[in-house]
Amino acid sequence: MFDGPDRTSHELEDFPPNIPHEDIEELKELDGFEEESLLRDEKPVARSLGPSMGCLVAFVPGFLRSRFVVGLLQLLVPSFLRSEPAAPKRLHSTAWLDGMRGVSALCVAIYHSSLVWFAVDLHYKLEPGSFEILKMPIIRLLVSGPPHVAMFFIVSGYAISHKPLKLMHQGRFADVGSALGSAFFRRHPRLFMPAAVVTFFTALMTQLNWFDPAGQGLPGTAFPTREPPHANNLYDQMLHFAMAEIQNTDPVGQEHVTGTVPRRVANPYDPNLWTLPIEFNSSMVVFMFLAAFSRVRNRVRMAFAFALLVYFEYFWAYWALFLFLSGMLICDLHFEIDDYHAQSAKRGTSGDGAVLPLWTRVPHGIVSKIARTLLGSRFLGRITGISLFILALWLLSLYEQEPIDTFHTHLGAILIVFVVDHAPFLQIIFTNSFSQYLGRISYSLYLVHGPLLWTLGAALGHRCLAFTGADTNEQWVLGIAMAACLWWPVAIWVSDLTYRVVDAKCVQLARWSYEKLLKKDS
Repeated sequence: MFDGPDRTSHELEDFPPNIPHEDIEELKELDGFEEESLLRDEKPVARSLGPSMGCLVAFVPGFLRSRFVVGLLQLLVPSFLRSEPAAPKRLHSTAWLDGMRGVSALCVAIYHSSLVWFAVDLHYKLEPGSFEILKMPIIRLLVSGPPHVAMFFIVSGYAISHKPLKLMHQGRFADVGSALGSAFFRRHPRLFMPAAVVTFFTALMTQLNWFDPAGQGLPGTAFPTREPPHANNLYDQMLHFAMAEIQNTDPVGQEHVTGTVPRRVANPYDPNLWTLPIEFNSSMVVFMFLAAFSRVRNRVRMAFAFALLVYFEYFWAYWALFLFLSGMLICDLHFEIDDYHAQSAKRGTSGDGAVLPLWTRVPHGIVSKIARTLLGSRFLGRITGISLFILALWLLSLYEQEPIDTFHTHLGAILIVFVVDHAPFLQIIFTNSFSQYLGRISYSLYLVHGPLLWTLGAALGHRCLAFTGADTNEQWVLGIAMAACLWWPVAIWVSDLTYRVVDAKCVQLARWSYEKLLKKDS
């Protein structure tokens, strides 16, 4: 469409713990998810591990060059350091969703690290003091959490509805039922199984006293420490972990959050995981809506979706449902516009949509008329797309009045996803190799960065500040910069490992389980 410091901390009672989120791959149907074996025995060691690791293995005694040792070495090597020759992978048309999710996950981790290492003043409105540059519009997005929560949820709504909506627009209604059945079945393990594995290790870390003891965090920071409940022995710790998982993975007992209640359930081992029950509930609502309206005319379905958006946002402030359904509506509108252009091309007309009554053409008619009027040239189209993109960033970076539930934040998130969806020249921001890599590890980064911050991050902060001193802002920033330079490589490596060993395998297990349990056609 468009291609044509002061470290003195304030009181924290009202400071929103806006802590997202996973994102949510829709497997091979959307994200180009590829299964990869952790042990590829058919490949030479030097080739599969990369030149540096191949040289290292050459010095390992022969009796240690077993399949297990080689596999373990291969497992520990980050995916971005491997030199496996492969044909260039063709990006899926929605690959930009992965990149957007990855960039947001990175910003969320930066946001949470700022709460561990800096005062809450960093996130207050622009006032005389320190870190003014980080409080400026748009730049503030690098260290702000709530805008990325909204973007995560909209991207999730788009992703989980992409395949069913595509099948609806193709008229393959029998396949819609199969797709929704598979999505229903796999959604719970997709969200909660990787989180359960990671929090299991977090419980072990708690029992081993790896967390910074309560009250021993860095002085004056927003969240000096977060230590999970510590049991007297390993058995009691595992029992507490099991009970916490049962509560947090309850598929029917979770309540929808509203604007006045930022969250209902807090995982004691990682408060960052508060979004998972909300994502599950919101996903179920999206799936039920798609099932109910699968055979309804496309534009009627979009009209009902828009009415639900207004209902959820205005009357009930169900901000999560509003965002998920917004992502679904953006996806539906994408296919509707594609269908319109395809029909216009067949008729050999510019297409003014005169076939259907006016009331069924409102969503599409507005968009197409704006596109024809304002975007008549490629240059003007790009200027319009860039302008709307900057406007969306500005809306996202405005300060929130309430935790999460801020309409301008929602509007900015909707606008940025819509604009990028229809401006291919902007998608390069999220389809480059770096953004795509962040997209692959985004859920794993979301799962592991909290425990890593409260253990390794806190310890590095103490030691680096002891080395540089903490008497002045300059010393504090230098010490935290040193800690960040040491912490981030570890966080990326652990996220990469978790993605390959936990996240990807859980996705494969859920898919395998569903396929094995399917009733065979007679």
